[in-house]
Amino acid sequence: MSQRGRVLFVTGEYPPMRGGVGDYTARLVAALDETGWQTSILTAAAARDNDDPRVLPWVTRWDWTARRAVRRAIEATGANLVHIQYQTGAFAMHPVINLLPMLLRRVGPRVPVAVTFHDLRVPYLFPKAGRVRQWANRLLATSADAVIATNALDRNLLYCWPRVAEQTVLIPIGSNLPDPGHVDAGAVRARLGIAEGECAVGFFGFLTRDKGVDLLLDALERQSEHRVRLVIVGGGLGDTDAANADYHRTLRERLARSSVPSTVTGHLEPRAAAEALAALDLVVLPFCQGASLRNGTLIAAVRAGAPVVTTVPAPGDALDPLVGGESVWLVPPGDVGALTHAVASLLRDASMRARMRQEARAASAAFDWSRIAARHASVYESVLGKRAGTG
Repeated sequence: MSQRGRVLFVTGEYPPMRGGVGDYTARLVAALDETGWQTSILTAAAARDNDDPRVLPWVTRWDWTARRAVRRAIEATGANLVHIQYQTGAFAMHPVINLLPMLLRRVGPRVPVAVTFHDLRVPYLFPKAGRVRQWANRLLATSADAVIATNALDRNLLYCWPRVAEQTVLIPIGSNLPDPGHVDAGAVRARLGIAEGECAVGFFGFLTRDKGVDLLLDALERQSEHRVRLVIVGGGLGDTDAANADYHRTLRERLARSSVPSTVTGHLEPRAAAEALAALDLVVLPFCQGASLRNGTLIAAVRAGAPVVTTVPAPGDALDPLVGGESVWLVPPGDVGALTHAVASLLRDASMRARMRQEARAASAAFDWSRIAARHASVYESVLGKRAGTG
């Protein structure tokens, strides 16, 4: 396939670092290989054990010195486009990334910048910065040449900023796990320590406050009709997450004393994680702020064909093409009673779970990485085309 261009990804995390944005970027890089785009990745020094020569783990600290690393990476790779994978926590809450498009214009040739907003959390600027911090995200969006939102809510929020709507596109994220294919459920369940007669209710992802695992445990402790085991596929915290350490410790202590037996797998290789999700009776993802297509764990569970209970999206957000009552089961965020009822109802209804598996696999075609890469390639071509027309 002919070469189309060279894009430099700037991301706060990348494998072998643990984190959803790093996994997403790695999958996108692999999918872009099929489109003819050449890719390089500038990331933190913690990813130095990655043996891919395209990975440039040159950033020791995300502060003002990082701009020199970006310029050096552009020169070393010949990149004609920079794509920021923006998650403010992964950049140590520092505003250097928010100002990067403007900083790049001051030194060297003009290189267009695209940004994907994986969240709209604001960076730390200085004590009592207040509303000025929101300005930093707005500046990043308005100074970029293209903006990508991963979900409807973020897209709608970005649309509120002048000049941003016309350059913003919605491209959903894909699963960071492969298709599990045929799964020997009995063998997988045995490896997970699930006993005969136990109903395996799973959770997938890091144990952070916003995921609602404590609410899931509340719901499982109320189950009287079924013998339930909680299976946490993954667990732990991401390498760039310092904010959830206390919550994580408290939750692990509660798991140890709960009446509900639990298995915490720790990090699994992607195929093993996908097989685990497919072998569970039910996967429950009770996001406290409502489910969103920014939640890669939701997409991974659906892609694996698991019957999923999750929460109603926040106002202004949507899960299309996932449909409540068909491909997923939705309950209000924070409603332990509704969550308890949903789990009990689905555990007693094997035919409903089977239908949900089928519908989930059908809907998940929208999150295919080849489609996602093709849409990114279209964005890149549009940006470079506009650049050529004004250059």
